Amino acid sequence: MTESAVSPGNTDIGALQQHESLGADTLAPVTSAVATKNVVTEASLNPVPLNPSPLKPTPIKSSSLWYLYLVRCANGHLYTGVTTDVARRFSEHQSGGIKSAKYLRGKGPLTLMYQEQVGSHGDALRREIAVKKLSRSQKLALIESAEYR
Repeated sequence: MTESAVSPGNTDIGALQQHESLGADTLAPVTSAVATKNVVTEASLNPVPLNPSPLKPTPIKSSSLWYLYLVRCANGHLYTGVTTDVARRFSEHQSGGIKSAKYLRGKGPLTLMYQEQVGSHGDALRREIAVKKLSRSQKLALIESAEYR
């Protein structure tokens, strides 16, 4: 008899019993694997129960105005950020709580040095990157130019 007659996919139990190297304890797992291979249950057809509640629509965010701001720390460092509400965000930074930037924690007192209305969130992020690439002297010049407007 060939080894193909002993494969787990073979359902001929007589052929398996004729093979001299297989004992009764070896046949049990093979025959039980074949017997349970094609069992179809409701759980196997639908493994994830369906949620009876309908999906809720995702609210569409209105396009709000975004602002870029610069904050000066007590040690003189400048921090640049973006937000939709500068006053709220600055108070979060000053409180040093969980919503404040980690960079600013413990570096107070903080001073809001500059803010500018940018437009969309994407515009604000692009402007933030551009300002962060400026040198310190260029950032101070930006602050100075806003003070004389």
